Amino acid sequence: MVKLAYNANGLRTISVERAIEAVADAGYEGIELSLHPAHLDPFAFGPAEAAPIRKALERSGLTACCLAAGADNLLGEERFEPSLIHPSAEGRARRVDLVRRSVRIADELGIPYVNFATGKRKAEVSEEQARQWLEEGIQQVLDGPGSAVLAMEPEPEFFLETNDGVARLADKLASDRFALAQDLGHCRVVEEDYLGSVERNLPYTRIIQVEDIKGRVHHHEIPGDGDIDFAGFFSVLGRGGYDGFVSVELYNHADQYEHALRRSREVLTAAIAAADGLRG
Repeated sequence: MVKLAYNANGLRTISVERAIEAVADAGYEGIELSLHPAHLDPFAFGPAEAAPIRKALERSGLTACCLAAGADNLLGEERFEPSLIHPSAEGRARRVDLVRRSVRIADELGIPYVNFATGKRKAEVSEEQARQWLEEGIQQVLDGPGSAVLAMEPEPEFFLETNDGVARLADKLASDRFALAQDLGHCRVVEEDYLGSVERNLPYTRIIQVEDIKGRVHHHEIPGDGDIDFAGFFSVLGRGGYDGFVSVELYNHADQYEHALRRSREVLTAAIAAADGLRG
């Protein structure tokens, strides 16, 4: 049965320990921890930082279902740069190093998946070159130490922005440690048949992020405030046998996180019940 989680990037106005408590208090079963200087700084994280987080997770009973490594300013002021397809070798190496650090943090905390994305393709980089650099960078991480699965998230306007694109890459890499991290809202923005895409790519999927979308504009809305068919979505998951986590991602609602936590769970729980009725 599907389980609900909440992404801590929408709780960065409070400490990571308090974020874990807040998600548990709101009735979720999991939390998606997120790299961010306010929570998990990938360049200052070690055993001393891991211990209190592990204790907070144990107290809460939550499952840390994924580590989100896609915050926009982790490597500099230019959003999401340098990426795995950056024109400079030095830039690409910095992103590979960040993904490797993410794997180490995930392993330290017992988190099974690391969520990351391709970045945007700059005009001077050909599609063929971008694809080569992307595959090389991912392989460098896969060839290194660690057990966490790399779960790539399609992102609007990024090099890979569709579920199908990531699925094709997964077929080519053919690694048990590379999978798809779907984002329902992103799928709604870029895909004509977004529920069809969700269903078609469930075999590749290890984690799903959700938010609502209004008018196919890429702005993360609280579930219930847009036009996504959540009952239809959960019906798709039920038919496909998906029993992993669905994680709410509302990084842009951190200033009203208590309302976002409560409202998201209410809407999604009702949608799950409605989906069960549709299947029954």
